[in-house]
Amino acid sequence: MEKQQKDPVEMYCEWILNNGSPLGWIPFEKPIWQIEDVTSVLLHRQGQFQTQMFIVPPYIVIPEHTHPNVDSIEVYAGGEIYFSHSGELITTEENCTKEPEEKLGLSTQYGSTIRVRPRDPHGGYFGENGGVFLSVQYWLNDVKPHCVAADYIGKTMGPHHLESVKFGNAYFDGSLSKEDVMSKTTFN
Repeated sequence: MEKQQKDPVEMYCEWILNNGSPLGWIPFEKPIWQIEDVTSVLLHRQGQFQTQMFIVPPYIVIPEHTHPNVDSIEVYAGGEIYFSHSGELITTEENCTKEPEEKLGLSTQYGSTIRVRPRDPHGGYFGENGGVFLSVQYWLNDVKPHCVAADYIGKTMGPHHLESVKFGNAYFDGSLSKEDVMSKTTFN
């Protein structure tokens, strides 16, 4: 059986996860973005590749959306995150739990990844612990990397987010609920 070759974003994600420093390689220019109540820290950027860390407070909804110019891998770091992909909840309460303290008390999802291609709808809901994840990105169509939240099709997190969208077709109707995270599944 022939081994399938990794694509650019998979190779970059592997490199980031194997060579990353706790300090990252945070650039001087525009290392932080604020998207409503969410903070993004730019950990690394080189050419069309970049990695952003998203720090999300409790009870935040990121509505289902796509990024037309970004091929990415989302990496779970910590906290209580319920991700959706293609209208389905892919993180459930059963698999979003804490390991025993002797295993550092990390989430059972620590280091897990989700591939998000440019046309893949995805979103998230953050429980009472909030959450942190990395977005490891390969920017397409000769678009210079910037905050992925500005390359956006779908309902935004709020009016500030809507104003920051550079590429895509975004809207905000004044309200957010857990149902905005995915189209086929609802939370308990």
